[in-house]
Amino acid sequence: MNTAVKVALRVRPLTLQEQISNCSECISYVPNEPQIGIVGSDKSFTFDYVFDEECNQRHVYEECAKELVERFIEGFNVTILAYGQTGSGKTYSMGTGHQYQGNPDPAIVPRAAHAIFQLLDAQMEKDPSMEYQVYVSFLELYNEELIDLLQTQPRVRKDTIQVREDGFGGISWQGVKEQQVASAQELLDWLEKGSLGRTTAATDMNQTSSRSHAIFSVILKQQRAEESDPVPEGEEEEAPVVVTPKTPHEKPLKKLASKFHFVDLAGSERLKRTRAVGDRAKEGISINSGLLALGNVISALGDESRRSSHVPYRDSKLTRLLQDSLGGNSATLMLACVSGADADVSETISTLVYANRARNIRNRVVINQDFRDSTNSEIAQLRAEINRLKMENSSFRAMGSGPATELDQRRAAEEMRSLRGEVTRLRERLRESSSELCDVLAERDTLLVEREVTGDADIEAHPIMMTYHHTVMQLKDRLIAAEDQALELQTLLSQKPSSVFGRRPNGQGAPRQKAPSPFRRRAVEPLSDDDHDADGEHEDQKHHRKDSSPPRGRTSKRKSRQSSRAVSRFDFGAAAAALGVEPAKLPTSPPMPQVDQLLSSGGASS
Repeated sequence: MNTAVKVALRVRPLTLQEQISNCSECISYVPNEPQIGIVGSDKSFTFDYVFDEECNQRHVYEECAKELVERFIEGFNVTILAYGQTGSGKTYSMGTGHQYQGNPDPAIVPRAAHAIFQLLDAQMEKDPSMEYQVYVSFLELYNEELIDLLQTQPRVRKDTIQVREDGFGGISWQGVKEQQVASAQELLDWLEKGSLGRTTAATDMNQTSSRSHAIFSVILKQQRAEESDPVPEGEEEEAPVVVTPKTPHEKPLKKLASKFHFVDLAGSERLKRTRAVGDRAKEGISINSGLLALGNVISALGDESRRSSHVPYRDSKLTRLLQDSLGGNSATLMLACVSGADADVSETISTLVYANRARNIRNRVVINQDFRDSTNSEIAQLRAEINRLKMENSSFRAMGSGPATELDQRRAAEEMRSLRGEVTRLRERLRESSSELCDVLAERDTLLVEREVTGDADIEAHPIMMTYHHTVMQLKDRLIAAEDQALELQTLLSQKPSSVFGRRPNGQGAPRQKAPSPFRRRAVEPLSDDDHDADGEHEDQKHHRKDSSPPRGRTSKRKSRQSSRAVSRFDFGAAAAALGVEPAKLPTSPPMPQVDQLLSSGGASS
């Protein structure tokens, strides 16, 4: 269940020194209401409990602490946290000092100790099968060092203490001595023994100022008959844990382990007011550092907008020790102690602000049932889980047992059609993907085979090489075709040489007027500028061949250009007419670059 942190405000009366200094009261009270105001200011604060200067220790205990002792006996973790400035009465209200002996008005801890054993004895009268053990521990945090005040060996007091988180999200202290006690008096004796080891010193604000944070813990382990756990008002009862008894006449037993933490924090202080130097100044800095981290945790937990964000518990050992008490599994009471003097008004307002913010903190409080030593604990947990699942199953069936409406049927039909269409689309995509996969696999296999044959390891360059190879083969085919055309023309011309010349009218072989020969330059066709340049260059080369001959590469290129010009002026149409061949039946002339290559190769061979 979720419970809010309760806050009680206690205002101490003016000290003799403050009365001598003519200090006045800075706090005003609202009659019959837990509300106070600051004199001379419009600030007001509301708390769960407000105790003025006239309230005694019994009234404070009866109002706010007695209920927590009863919760502790029921199996809940409980924390009472005293917070405030130095000299505001925290140790006096808690009773964690060593002056409790013979005090006619004991504080919270002595009263709670007697009440715990009285309630346990009353429980045993009702249930003779009940068993319990009570342990105490006393821990001090001084300059960020953990010290076991019940440990007699100084070295062991510091080196063996570790703060760890158990498997259930709770905080446990390992290495701390837990002393078993059998009565309230024995408990208080150990409290006094540990209090004598606390670090105290005199400052300008307090002659017996506590220079460390102290946590006095009471651990209760009990075994009693299984009963329905008390359920707070407004909370629904969860399914009880069923434990099977050993015999039909025995009642099932449950084991509880709860802790009661009494936290007496060192007071916040200003170095200017305490005039602390040396070790006292270092202690004050360490105290303020821990209280600052505690204030940050309270701010994070008290602000609803930041509650789900990170809570800086690990910024200080103090906040780590109090992690269960603030936002965890504990019923917590913060006792804010303030001074009513106007000289301390700034520290008083700061304490009131933090205490008011702590009221927004909510803890998740559950009964701490101990399953570690129970022989049938696993069976009990499994049965509880089965019962919970059965209840959930029944609720789900009840929600879905009504008849389906027409709207529900229509929605179901639309959803079915949509699902079928989606299945069809997925099948088509699967078919296409399968086909593409087959093609890719076939191409991959082909490339792998070719690589094994050719020894070419560059598979990525294979498509480019195949394209180049295809282009080269096409050019070679066209070149062969051009060679065949030239060879065919040469054959035709060699078979009918007389057809090129005409006969005389008398039948004799007297030559007639020569027709334009397709193998010669046309007289009527002037040379182009390129021809003139080429011929001029040829003549110049003749004159300059005295000393050296040009490279063979230039000669080949020049012959190729001359042959190309000769072929370009070759009249295929006239040659066909002279040979009696229809021009349409002649093959198309090859491209000039191929003819150049053909003629240059032929010239080289001749």
